[in-house]
Amino acid sequence: MPGGDGTGPAWGSGPGTGRGFGRGRGMGRGMGMGRGMGRGMGQGMQLPQIQRIPLKAIIDNDKCTACGICVPACPQEAIKINIIAEIDKDKCTGCGICVQECPNEAITLGKF
Repeated sequence: MPGGDGTGPAWGSGPGTGRGFGRGRGMGRGMGMGRGMGRGMGQGMQLPQIQRIPLKAIIDNDKCTACGICVPACPQEAIKINIIAEIDKDKCTGCGICVQECPNEAITLGKF
């Protein structure tokens, strides 16, 4: 059988690092990856960074009827009614509660 230095079975979920294909240590329980992987996933490999895009509530002027249901729903007090609902972008955290409460589907979350 091809070499490997794991102590667990070649396949399955047994204890140890597994035998693997070729030389080198396996990735984890019962599955080796062979040459070039090093000593597991923790050393030498980095996952790509996930960029967080802040979302804010956006009012669709054509759909908003100024009913006011969104105002008490907002935990940040970021919504007020003038002619239509208006969002204070500095207070809005993008939680989406107002989106769920709006009966006219006039509020969405989007990039600001």
